[in-house]
Amino acid sequence: MIGIILWSSLAKEKAVIWCEDHGALAYLQGQENLQSADRWPESGDLVELEFETINELRHARSVSLVSNGNRSELPGLLRGMGDVSPAEPPVLRVISNTSFAGPQLPPRKVAAAG
Repeated sequence: MIGIILWSSLAKEKAVIWCEDHGALAYLQGQENLQSADRWPESGDLVELEFETINELRHARSVSLVSNGNRSELPGLLRGMGDVSPAEPPVLRVISNTSFAGPQLPPRKVAAAG
Protein backbone atom coordinates (compact mmCIF):
# COMPACT_ATOMS: atom_id res chain seq x y z
CA MET A 1 0.00 0.00 0.00
CA ILE A 2 1.12 3.58 -0.60
CA GLY A 3 0.96 6.20 2.13
CA ILE A 4 2.11 9.70 3.07
CA ILE A 5 3.77 10.53 6.36
CA LEU A 6 1.56 13.07 8.16
CA TRP A 7 3.61 13.37 11.35
CA SER A 8 7.01 12.06 12.30
CA SER A 9 9.39 12.14 15.28
CA LEU A 10 12.91 10.82 14.85
CA ALA A 11 13.59 11.20 18.59
CA LYS A 12 10.61 8.96 19.45
CA GLU A 13 10.95 6.80 16.33
CA LYS A 14 7.25 7.20 15.62
CA ALA A 15 5.23 8.34 12.62
CA VAL A 16 1.61 8.58 11.50
CA ILE A 17 0.79 7.53 7.93
CA TRP A 18 -2.25 8.33 5.78
CA CYS A 19 -3.01 5.29 3.59
CA GLU A 20 -4.19 5.29 -0.01
CA ASP A 21 -7.22 3.12 0.83
CA HIS A 22 -8.65 6.01 2.94
CA GLY A 23 -8.97 3.61 5.84
CA ALA A 24 -7.59 4.12 9.32
CA LEU A 25 -4.25 5.83 9.75
CA ALA A 26 -1.24 3.55 10.17
CA TYR A 27 1.22 4.00 13.02
CA LEU A 28 4.92 3.38 12.54
CA GLN A 29 7.05 2.71 15.58
CA GLY A 30 10.70 1.71 15.67
CA GLN A 31 13.49 1.28 13.12
CA GLU A 32 12.74 -2.47 12.94
CA ASN A 33 9.61 -1.67 10.88
CA LEU A 34 11.63 0.13 8.19
CA GLN A 35 13.04 -1.83 5.27
CA SER A 36 16.08 0.42 5.27
CA ALA A 37 17.29 2.21 8.40
CA ASP A 38 19.28 4.78 6.37
CA ARG A 39 16.82 7.58 7.09
CA TRP A 40 13.78 8.03 9.30
CA PRO A 41 10.76 9.16 7.20
CA GLU A 42 9.65 12.78 7.56
CA SER A 43 6.31 14.57 7.09
CA GLY A 44 5.36 14.61 3.43
CA ASP A 45 7.39 11.55 2.45
CA LEU A 46 5.70 9.05 0.15
CA VAL A 47 6.14 5.51 1.48
CA GLU A 48 5.17 1.97 0.61
CA LEU A 49 4.05 -0.18 3.49
CA GLU A 50 2.33 -3.27 4.72
CA PHE A 51 0.20 -3.13 7.83
CA GLU A 52 -1.01 -5.36 10.59
CA THR A 53 -4.20 -4.59 12.51
CA ILE A 54 -3.96 -5.27 16.23
CA ASN A 55 -6.86 -4.28 18.49
CA GLU A 56 -8.36 -2.13 15.71
CA LEU A 57 -5.09 -0.17 15.29
CA ARG A 58 -3.06 -0.30 12.07
CA HIS A 59 0.63 -0.90 12.68
CA ALA A 60 2.89 -0.07 9.72
CA ARG A 61 5.30 -2.82 8.74
CA SER A 62 8.02 -3.09 6.07
CA VAL A 63 7.94 0.66 5.40
CA SER A 64 10.11 1.83 2.51
CA LEU A 65 10.65 5.32 1.14
CA VAL A 66 9.25 5.87 -2.36
CA SER A 67 9.86 9.60 -2.61
CA ASN A 68 11.06 12.05 0.00
CA GLY A 69 9.34 15.33 0.75
CA ASN A 70 7.31 15.65 -2.45
CA ARG A 71 4.20 16.40 -0.45
CA SER A 72 5.79 18.28 2.43
CA GLU A 73 2.91 20.81 2.42
CA LEU A 74 0.25 18.11 2.86
CA PRO A 75 0.22 17.98 6.69
CA GLY A 76 -0.30 21.77 6.82
CA LEU A 77 -3.07 21.60 4.24
CA LEU A 78 -4.86 18.89 6.20
CA ARG A 79 -4.49 20.88 9.43
CA GLY A 80 -5.94 23.93 7.66
CA MET A 81 -9.02 22.01 6.55
CA GLY A 82 -10.25 22.04 10.14
CA ASP A 83 -10.11 25.84 10.24
CA VAL A 84 -13.34 26.43 8.35
CA SER A 85 -14.55 29.98 8.70
CA PRO A 86 -18.25 30.63 8.26
CA ALA A 87 -18.21 32.61 5.00
CA GLU A 88 -21.93 33.22 4.71
CA PRO A 89 -24.59 31.41 6.66
CA PRO A 90 -26.93 29.48 4.37
CA VAL A 91 -30.07 31.31 3.43
CA LEU A 92 -33.23 29.39 4.30
CA ARG A 93 -36.82 30.30 3.61
CA VAL A 94 -39.95 28.71 4.96
CA ILE A 95 -42.61 27.59 2.51
CA SER A 96 -45.90 25.81 3.09
CA ASN A 97 -47.88 23.34 1.05
CA THR A 98 -51.15 25.35 0.91
CA SER A 99 -51.27 25.02 -2.90
CA PHE A 100 -51.48 21.23 -2.61
CA ALA A 101 -54.82 20.06 -4.09
CA GLY A 102 -54.92 16.74 -2.24
CA PRO A 103 -56.62 15.91 1.06
CA GLN A 104 -56.88 18.77 3.52
CA LEU A 105 -53.92 18.31 5.81
CA PRO A 106 -52.56 20.82 8.25
CA PRO A 107 -49.90 22.96 6.51
CA ARG A 108 -46.38 21.62 6.79
CA LYS A 109 -43.39 23.84 6.79
CA VAL A 110 -40.17 22.84 5.11
CA ALA A 111 -36.93 24.68 4.79
CA ALA A 112 -35.44 25.20 1.37
CA ALA A 113 -32.14 26.82 0.50
CA GLY A 114 -32.42 29.47 -2.08
